[in-house]
Formats: sequence, C-alpha cells, structure tokens
Amino acid sequence: MTKWILGVLLLGAARVGAVDFYAQWADGKAELSSYEVVQPRYGALRPGYGVMIFVTESLHQKTFIKVDSPTPEADQFYALKLNHILNFTTGIYDYSLMTSVFSQVAGGRHPFELRRISFSAQEWCGQVFDEALFSGGQINGYLSSYFASEGRGAYQLEQPEHFASEDHLLIRIRELQGPFMDLGAMRELEILPSFWQLRQAHQPHATVPGRIHKAAAEQVVVGEDTLAAVRWELHIGQRQRTLWTEKAYPHRIVRWTDDDGGRGELMRTMRVPYWQLQARADEVYRQELGIP
Repeated sequence: MTKWILGVLLLGAARVGAVDFYAQWADGKAELSSYEVVQPRYGALRPGYGVMIFVTESLHQKTFIKVDSPTPEADQFYALKLNHILNFTTGIYDYSLMTSVFSQVAGGRHPFELRRISFSAQEWCGQVFDEALFSGGQINGYLSSYFASEGRGAYQLEQPEHFASEDHLLIRIRELQGPFMDLGAMRELEILPSFWQLRQAHQPHATVPGRIHKAAAEQVVVGEDTLAAVRWELHIGQRQRTLWTEKAYPHRIVRWTDDDGGRGELMRTMRVPYWQLQARADEVYRQELGIP
C-alpha cells in the first residue's frame, strides 16, 4: 500500500473546516467518492455503483480542451472537472456511463461557469457520444448515436439568461467558493436535463422549466454515520430529485433520491493522484472505494 493511502477519508473521519479553494484543490490530487447506486432501467431497479471524480486542470480558452503542451497562460483557464461514472447491469449485459463536466473556476460571469459537458454510454447494443460547449450565450453540441432516430449531427441552443444544467449542478451545489444560494432560498430557471436523462428517454436537447430549492439543514444517516447535511430539492420539468451535501467543507454529495426510485449513497472518499496509480498493486484502492 503506497503512501497515498494516507489521503483516504472514510465516513466518520474528522470533518474539514472551511478552507481556501486553491489550498484544497490545487494540491496535485483528485477527490474520488464512490457510491452505492440504484438505477431504474427497463421497468426494474438495478443495483450498481458510481464514482464522482473532482479534479482541477487547465483548459484552452478557445477549445475547452485540456492543455498538455506549452501554451501561453493568457490562452488557458483553470477548471474544476467532474467525471461522473455510473455502472450497472441489466440482465445479461451491463451499462457503463461517463459524464464529464468542465467549469471555469474564476474569470467567468460567476464562479464555476459551465464550459463543456461530454457524455458517453456503452452497452451491448452500441455506443452513444454527446458533447456540448457553452460560450457566449450559445450551446453548441454534437451527438453520435447508434439509434437511427438520433443518428449523428450537430445541434445548437440559445442559453437562457436564467439557466442551469442538471449535470453541472453537481458542482454548483457543493459551494466550493462560498454559498451558491442562501439556506431556504428558491430559484426558478430553465434547466438542461442531464445528458444521461436525455439519452435514456431519447429526447432532443432542450431546456425545461425548473426550480432549485436549498431547502434545509438536517441530519442524514449515511452508512454507519450520521452527518450534518444540506438538503437540495430540484424540479426538472416533471421530474424531482433530492440531494444532500455535507455541511462541512468540502461539502461532499452524500446522498440522492429520484422520484423514479433511483438513489445513491456515499460509500468512501479519498484524495489521490489516481492517474499515477496504474500498477497491479494499486488495485487496493478499488477495494478501499468498495467498487469491483
């Protein structure tokens, strides 16, 4: 077991007080949180697991692609990325989903301004890839699907003035640089459903009327721990979601429930440079996360 195991934070570990964003997130590590998940699909509730990976990196100002070669600082911006992994099985075959959300930490219209979402789904019938860039009040995307009804091609949307993305809200509600909303506050706005939601319903890209409510501070049971948390209620068109974030910094997402029976609960969290943990011996980290 390598020295990085010291970064593992189990439920019940000492809580972290509010800290400067860069002190927490510019440490050369990523935050990995694993979740026990129940995912509705084909009329049944399917057990599975999820991983949320939060990490900072530099993106190019024009392409919104990670900078991996010498690039002037003026052509870069500092981003917080969420890679959201979901895996579950339906009968004989399995689903593997990944949604990546890229937000500009500072220098935009507000902290963590959304810049890019990419989504991929693989299952035994085929693959889907969906990506959108957010800039200048426009949403420009491209979809490639094995379904003939969806096909492949570009799409463009006007980004409403009062706008949120369901995928991006997993970053915003963590309030990593101060409050996103006051406790008890409610906002009505246009919400772009998650790309996974759009694809499983085979819906076109479009915003729907929605509401975000930072409802209450309360105690929630997560595994064997009772945590101080904040309850967030999301209304996305006809759907409803409830998420709980840990009250203590860094405000991890500890639980969620959906009105279709879907749910997730935090299992483990660790901070490690996962991109360096490629040896067979590093499989111990998957055991620490409680995932196959």
